[in-house]
Amino acid sequence: MDNSNAEQVSASLPSTRTHELVASARWLLKMRWIAGAGVFPATWIACSVLNLGVSSTPLFITGVAILLYNALLWYWLGRLNRIADPQDVRYSHLAHLQVGLDWLAMTALIHFSGGVESPIIFFFVFHIIIASLLFDQRTAYFYAFTALLLVGGTVALEVAGRLEHVHVEGFLGTVSYREPAYLVGVLGIFAVTSIVTVYLTSSIAERLRRREDQLSTLYMGAQAVSSSLDLATVLNRLVEATAEAMGVSAASIGLIDSTGTGVEVAAAHGMSASYLSKGPILLEKSRVYSKVLSSGRPLIVQGEVDRSRFQYPDEKEKEGIRSILYVPLIARNRTLGIVRAHSSRPNRFTEDDARFLTAIAAQGGVAIENAMAYQALKKLDLDKSQFVRSVTHELRSPVTGAQSLLRGVIKGYAGGLTDRQQDILKRLNRRLNKLEALINDLLDLAAGRSDLKVEDNRSLALMDTLDRVIARLSVQLDEKEQKLVYDRPAGNPIVSATEEGLDRIFVNLVGNAIKYTPEGGTVSVQVEERDLHVATAVKDTGIGIPAKSLPRLFSEFYRAPNAKAFETGTGLGLVIVKELVESFGGRISVESEEGRGAAFTVHLPAAAP
Repeated sequence: MDNSNAEQVSASLPSTRTHELVASARWLLKMRWIAGAGVFPATWIACSVLNLGVSSTPLFITGVAILLYNALLWYWLGRLNRIADPQDVRYSHLAHLQVGLDWLAMTALIHFSGGVESPIIFFFVFHIIIASLLFDQRTAYFYAFTALLLVGGTVALEVAGRLEHVHVEGFLGTVSYREPAYLVGVLGIFAVTSIVTVYLTSSIAERLRRREDQLSTLYMGAQAVSSSLDLATVLNRLVEATAEAMGVSAASIGLIDSTGTGVEVAAAHGMSASYLSKGPILLEKSRVYSKVLSSGRPLIVQGEVDRSRFQYPDEKEKEGIRSILYVPLIARNRTLGIVRAHSSRPNRFTEDDARFLTAIAAQGGVAIENAMAYQALKKLDLDKSQFVRSVTHELRSPVTGAQSLLRGVIKGYAGGLTDRQQDILKRLNRRLNKLEALINDLLDLAAGRSDLKVEDNRSLALMDTLDRVIARLSVQLDEKEQKLVYDRPAGNPIVSATEEGLDRIFVNLVGNAIKYTPEGGTVSVQVEERDLHVATAVKDTGIGIPAKSLPRLFSEFYRAPNAKAFETGTGLGLVIVKELVESFGGRISVESEEGRGAAFTVHLPAAAP
């Protein structure tokens, strides 16, 4: 997966906090049905059973209002679920509106049930807890102070006579809601309880959210890092994930060099070019690097520290780095290097940060080692391909030389031959042709498909290639006494390809047509220029391809049953042809019927001369 794919995956997953907000808003709506309906039995008990002297009508009206606005909020949530994605800001608006309406409903219930004398005044704390769980700490404090203003304002209006006070009979005896000591005591305890509740609840919630965000970022980073086997891509994605997960502006990865005496910066994020170009990091001159690599444990360096511990203290200060977290990059008990997180804030990192970055480094270490192994395998494969290509001519030369000499003898250049000798030499020539085809296929397999196209595309005259291929295979046509129908167009179509690849395509297709057509048959090559491409059809009157074999025709090592019985082969030729054609931006199609020949058509994009 490339970078863009990884970004799409990351963008398609909403944050854990957004999920939490949506889920909590839905849960709050469900609970409000219970709370709104609960107002009615609670009011009946207070008025009819306990005889507290409060009026039931305003309380019933408040309960009905709670159910009504909850129905509207439920309808809004249903519409959002159908038309919006989970990160839509309207979900946040819905959550804030729920809390605001609940605040007003709770204030009304407190006023109609006795104001400062109300036995449910501390129920407000439950709502404050909910707000602390729903929102960040700053927003939770805002709602807590809003609750204090609402309750305090209601009490103040009652004391001033602007709102009618509802006295709760037999609940507080002779205590008056106007007595300063009582007012200060109740409101003071309410205020302290609210603030402490916000602090405790939001602190725990923030820690949990931070852990969730870290886990989410770690998961995203793991997906991004493991989605590629390119070492540079893995390193860059890892430093970006590190910076995001740690909430810092800069991070870097240094890998131990081949000598084991230094560390080379392999990837960095959020760091200036001047700092990155400061020079190599030598272990004998950097005590912090030596300590981390020798101990295999994280190291936090922050605040005022001994400058001698750093190889480049001046550059560090100029970059504004005041806190650094070093974590060894280890994979399968082998230390690969160091991951660093940088911050301009002093005392930025904690032991929790060290443990979290260690988890990131452990995950990244495996991905980096896999990428290194893949890189090493690619190099070995390239070396193998280069070696195979270097000996190709050595393998082909003896066969080609023998074919040339043999054809000369068959044509009588070395003197007359008896019929018996002619027959033996022709058989030998056919064997050499088969051997040449087998060598070509095996060489392509050994070199690997990635090595089939070793040069860049360029504009080529198609007819030049076809003329060369037909001339090369003319001897085989003559030997089998086959007729060639070669329809050349008026012009010389230009296609975008490589010379070696184009030769390989048509040597294979025309060679197959000759191979699988009995003696005396017909092979035809037709070229047609169309709108934006050139179609080249290679047809024969040979054994054809069974219908059940057509879907598997371009599979490795597959050969149709009638082809196996007719001629030897590896089943690699058509696979190589298809991959070459597609690498040139074209396509290949086939039409055939068993016993009635086959027609392969290569469609290649036309190119400018």
